[in-house]
Amino acid sequence: MAVKLTLVFSGRTLQRFEFPEFGRLRIGRSEECEVHIDNLGVSRYHAEILHQDGFDVLRDLQSNNGTFVNGAKVDVHNLNSGDVITIGKYTIEYQKSTPAPLAAGAAPAAADGAMTIQVDPTSLAKMAAGQRAAKARGFLLVQDKAGLKRSVQLEKPAILVGADPDADVRLTGWFAPRVAAVVVRDETGFRLLDVSPSGRSVRVNGRPQRDVKLGDDDRIEVGRLAMQFQRGTPGAADLV
Repeated sequence: MAVKLTLVFSGRTLQRFEFPEFGRLRIGRSEECEVHIDNLGVSRYHAEILHQDGFDVLRDLQSNNGTFVNGAKVDVHNLNSGDVITIGKYTIEYQKSTPAPLAAGAAPAAADGAMTIQVDPTSLAKMAAGQRAAKARGFLLVQDKAGLKRSVQLEKPAILVGADPDADVRLTGWFAPRVAAVVVRDETGFRLLDVSPSGRSVRVNGRPQRDVKLGDDDRIEVGRLAMQFQRGTPGAADLV
């Protein structure tokens, strides 16, 4: 089983790593790390991925700024293919590839020199789910104090909402958290996670939420900022 890690910064892929076999992968600022991130917001040895009993386990190494998976802070986490690891201002997309199993009674068939492998219905269902997630489109309509709207397309694996200068949606105010919320994509669409220190910064349709699947036209409040989630891509009429 090969593990693929894609290092992303501000929506731009910086590097791709592939490890056919491993016992431990270190992530950090040190050049000794298998996944090297040269940034002061990343600890020298920030986190590690251990292969144990057939599973890959992510472990935070008492880093200064913490390790997050799909927007939630973790100390130890069993990784699943498609998980998004956030370290500082960087994200690492985790993928695990396994050989597709043959259907019962089926055998590889060759045609024109190419090999075709039939897969079972379970594998086909997983492949279809991955394709649906890849095709999911959505955006946020963010309203400022003057009532003007701007759209933020949800094209990145994780959209950060907070006071951090590099957040995709900025919060203002003395007490605004550095990162208050994260919008992540999963196999069913989009989820909104409250990752603020208080855990009480997010309201959806007037109700406090920690982890919620977003639906079309959902009204979102993060602190004093108002937004609306929409499926698809923005048009001129959305900004009126």
